[in-house]
Amino acid sequence: MKKIYLVRHGQSHSNAGGEAMINADIPLTELGQHQAEQVAYWLYETLGDNIDSIMVSKFLRTHQTAQPLVDKLGITPTVVEGLQEFDYLSFAKIDGTTLDERRQMAEDYWITHSPDEMHGGDGETYHNFCERVGQVLTYFRQLPAGNHVAFTHGLWISMLIWQILGQTKDNSRTMQKFVQFELPIRAKNCEVFCLTLLDDSDVMNGIDGMNLPPMITKVRSLNPIE
Repeated sequence: MKKIYLVRHGQSHSNAGGEAMINADIPLTELGQHQAEQVAYWLYETLGDNIDSIMVSKFLRTHQTAQPLVDKLGITPTVVEGLQEFDYLSFAKIDGTTLDERRQMAEDYWITHSPDEMHGGDGETYHNFCERVGQVLTYFRQLPAGNHVAFTHGLWISMLIWQILGQTKDNSRTMQKFVQFELPIRAKNCEVFCLTLLDDSDVMNGIDGMNLPPMITKVRSLNPIE
């Protein structure tokens, strides 16, 4: 059995309403740094030294969130391609905009764009986002048995849950259904979900564990003021 503890990064400059930045370069706020220290403490209290690997996305805010746990355990984190957030808004279009303007662009995106359509020339398509989340799930399945911690993002975790529930189509209708589904369940900063994956050694009677569905549960919840 393998358990992947999925941690949403701490509060970022963007979460706090700061000016638009290139998604990959958005840093944590001071509060986000504090949240990172708190979740590292929680993970260590929960798992102790029984953590086999630490993974991060290629976005800065996950590296910064992972750092307190990395310092505590001395484990070099692995950057996992595909673990980064859905980068659907074009930076060329949001550069210099206000938070309210960006929120309106985000709302418009989900209504007006198709799965294979970019928001400007430097946005990511919804289709690509769906594909890479599925690819990372395959990567997780290939990890050795044990406990693994992956620092990732809110929309990413929501898409993983969406796919675990069998919602794999990526047409315009399901795009809109996804955004309605994901907003109420989106992980708060430094909340943690545990993804449990069984393998052949966990099952009896000749059942192929690799084909059993994953299980995911929120294991660290925070109230809105945290």
